[in-house]
Amino acid sequence: MNRPSVANTLLFWLMLVLGTAGLAPCLVLPAWLERQAQMECLRAREVYLAGLQRRLEAVRKQIEHLNDDPAYVLRLAEEDFGRAIKVLDVETIWIDTSSADAPALPEDPPEASPEDADQLWPELDTFIDAAMQRYPEAQLFLDGRTRPWIMGAGGGLIVLAVALLGFSSGHRPQ
Repeated sequence: MNRPSVANTLLFWLMLVLGTAGLAPCLVLPAWLERQAQMECLRAREVYLAGLQRRLEAVRKQIEHLNDDPAYVLRLAEEDFGRAIKVLDVETIWIDTSSADAPALPEDPPEASPEDADQLWPELDTFIDAAMQRYPEAQLFLDGRTRPWIMGAGGGLIVLAVALLGFSSGHRPQ
């Protein structure tokens, strides 16, 4: 059994690292960018949902007032039909809503900010975003024309490194 030489070992590791360096971005970058797009979509949906929830709460309060408060119904009717509505035994009191002493309306709940979404690895997010901005050549790993060639070359280097390792270790078929 021959002991593998330093050159064989160095060649194996070099081919393995180069193959992995070509194959890994082709596999990771498309999935990562798809994940980023899905997170943006999720954030937009959360903001939209928060707006719908605020609107639902406002409609529920209005329904509650319509069911329980006859003065509210009368004010709405007067706004819609003018001041032509007269109710017996009811004195209408006009309130000046332009004064500064008017009670403030309740505030809306804070909107869901996009930064609140869970991020597994924010450092990796910033690293990949910075790398994509700094090195536009990284688009080669995403392009449909070049990606299969890079993946084939990377996979071929890994397979060839493992095959050469088997030949250099002395396990040859007889």
